[in-house]
Amino acid sequence: MAESIISVLPHEIIVEILLKVPPKSLLKFTCVSKTWLELITSAKFIKNHLELIANDKEYSHHRIIFQESACNFKVCCLPSMLNKERSTELFDIGSPMENPTIYTWIIGSVNGLICLYSKIEETVLWNPAVKKSKKLPTLGAKLRNGCSYYLKYGFGYDETRDDYKVVVIQCIYEDSGSCDSVVNIYSLKADSWRTINKFQGNFLVNSPGKFVNGKIYWALSADVDTFNMCNIISLDLADETWRRLELPDSYGKGSYPLALGVVGSHLSVLCLNCIEGTNSDVWIRKDCGVEVSWTKIFTVDHPKDLGEFIFFTSIFSVPCYQSNKDEILLLLPPVILTYNGSTRQVEVVDRFEECAAAEIYVESLVDPLLIS
Repeated sequence: MAESIISVLPHEIIVEILLKVPPKSLLKFTCVSKTWLELITSAKFIKNHLELIANDKEYSHHRIIFQESACNFKVCCLPSMLNKERSTELFDIGSPMENPTIYTWIIGSVNGLICLYSKIEETVLWNPAVKKSKKLPTLGAKLRNGCSYYLKYGFGYDETRDDYKVVVIQCIYEDSGSCDSVVNIYSLKADSWRTINKFQGNFLVNSPGKFVNGKIYWALSADVDTFNMCNIISLDLADETWRRLELPDSYGKGSYPLALGVVGSHLSVLCLNCIEGTNSDVWIRKDCGVEVSWTKIFTVDHPKDLGEFIFFTSIFSVPCYQSNKDEILLLLPPVILTYNGSTRQVEVVDRFEECAAAEIYVESLVDPLLIS
C-alpha cells in the first residue's frame, strides 16, 4: 500500500519530504530504489539538505563532539545542552583513525565534516553522521626539515569553488629570535597539497585557526614565549590572501592572553582580565561591508584557576555558539557554560572532566570520498 502511494506522488513532493529526513534515515532510504539512491547521493540534494538542517532554528541536527584524553569521541545533542537538561546523555561514536592515540586533535568542523590531525596518521576528514572518512595524502615531504618549528592548523570551506581546504603552517624559529613560515594548503577536490604565499612576521598562537565566513583566523603574538598579543591574522580561502586585523581598542597594550572563537556567524575574542584573573571579556567582530567594529557582549566570571586553565595550556580553544533564545554556549573543557543575553547571567551547565576538547558540528550527508 505504501509503495503504491509513493509511486503516484509527484517527484517534487517526494524531494520535499526527503529533504526533511535526518541523514541516518536517508542512508537507509538509499536502499529503497535506484532512483532514490541517485537522488539522495546527488550533489544538489546534499547541498539543499545541508542548507535546511544548518538553518534549523531548533538545532535538532546539531551535535557537540567531545574528545577524551584516550582519543575516544563522544557526542550529545546541542538542544539538550542549551535546554540545560539534567542528564545530558553522551554517546560513543568511535574513531575514524586506524590507530587512535592521545596525539590526535580536532582541527575544526564545517558542514558536517570534522578535520582530525594525528602525529601518526597525519590528517583525516570525517563525517560521523554517514560514517565516512578520508585520510589525506602525507604532508611530510613538503615540510622543511633540519630546523626547529611548530605546526598550526586550520580547516574551512571555499564557497566559490565548493571545496574544502585544510591549512598546515610550519612556523620556523631561529635561535636569534627571528621567525619564518611555510604555508601548505590541501584541496579536497584536487586531493593534493601545495604551498602558497606565507604571512609576514610574529608568532601564531592559537591552533587550530577559527573559520568564519570563508576565512581562517589566528591570533599573533610578539614573542614565541609570551602571550603579548599584537593583532589577528586571517587567510581568505577563496583567493588565498592574508590580512591583518586590529584587536578591540580597549583591549590594551599589555600581555593579555586571548582565545578566538565563533559566536553565530561572527569571529569572537575572549580576553582574560590579568589584573584580577577571575573574569574574561567576550567580544564579537561585526563586518558590515566596509565598516568593521568590535563589540563587547558580556563578561564571564570564573575562578582564577579556570582562567589560567583556559589560556595557559595547549588546549587554547573556546568554541562559542549562539541560540535563537539569545543564549551563547561556551565550550571551555572541562566546563560547559551558557550566557543569557536577557538576564546577563553566566551559568555552568555541566562538567566533563575527561574531555580534552569539544566542537560543534551539524549532521549532514557530505561525503569526503565523493567530493575528492
